[in-house]
Amino acid sequence: MTKWNETDVPDQTGRTALVTGATGGLGLRVAEVLASRGARVLMTSRNAERGAAARDRVAAVATGPEPEIIGVDLSDLTSVGLAAATVRDRTGDRLDLLVNNAGIMAPPRAFSVDGFESQWATNVFGPAALTWQLLPAIRETPRARVVFVSSIAHFGATFDASRLQKDARGDDYVPFAYYGRTKLADLLLSRELERHFLRSESAAISVAAHPGFSSTNLISSTVEGRPAWQQDVTTRIIGATGQSVAMGALPLLYAATADGVRGSQYFGPRGLFETRGYPHRAARTPASRSDALGRWLLDFVQEKTGVTAPR
Repeated sequence: MTKWNETDVPDQTGRTALVTGATGGLGLRVAEVLASRGARVLMTSRNAERGAAARDRVAAVATGPEPEIIGVDLSDLTSVGLAAATVRDRTGDRLDLLVNNAGIMAPPRAFSVDGFESQWATNVFGPAALTWQLLPAIRETPRARVVFVSSIAHFGATFDASRLQKDARGDDYVPFAYYGRTKLADLLLSRELERHFLRSESAAISVAAHPGFSSTNLISSTVEGRPAWQQDVTTRIIGATGQSVAMGALPLLYAATADGVRGSQYFGPRGLFETRGYPHRAARTPASRSDALGRWLLDFVQEKTGVTAPR
């Protein structure tokens, strides 16, 4: 895995990938690389104009089919259901790769159209509901992979059944604490999905990755609604200290495409407390391997989304 980079991504000809949050940052870079290796890439977007611009960028480097836009707001469960149906129809129930990249980080307290705290709605409920509804297109596809994007912010995070209910309501809101718990949840979702694949004897695998500390547009959600000078200073600091989007995307691409990847593995940058560098096996907390937390989470997500969780 030494200095694994974009040139090491295997040929993706004949494979279909769905990348969420693909209009900028990590998602756009992942979509570009996959398309440049021959994959048919479906890209989710909340905004039609941004989606069209991102599709044009990916089309410029594509060596296979033209990229396609799937309109979806991951914080809106009705929108997620419609998007899942669209993907299944367009792909003929054959999806080789799902990269659950879209997310928000530590915004001011807000709620989704379904009444849930916005980070849980966007980072957990939406990706889970999308993934569960796409399982018929994933389970029987040879060598299929699902990648959940987590974060080093999951360190120090934990929850119980009571805390999950409080988080859904936005109680005692602390932006980065909420973010950390959603990223722990993404790691647990990845693990629980892999257990489902094993029990159902599917050849698909579920893995996770994180980008370290990268200069992406994710930071915009942390300063949304704040004074312009704070937004400017924060953006400049992140731009000066974070690693590039191309480097941050490498662990995601490794998890999605590299040979030898096994279910339940987790990848991130290998240098400086996993904030930057080339991909390697990432550290994770005992909480992210907890059977009890995994069971609570599946029950919680199923209750809030109305989508049956895989067991």
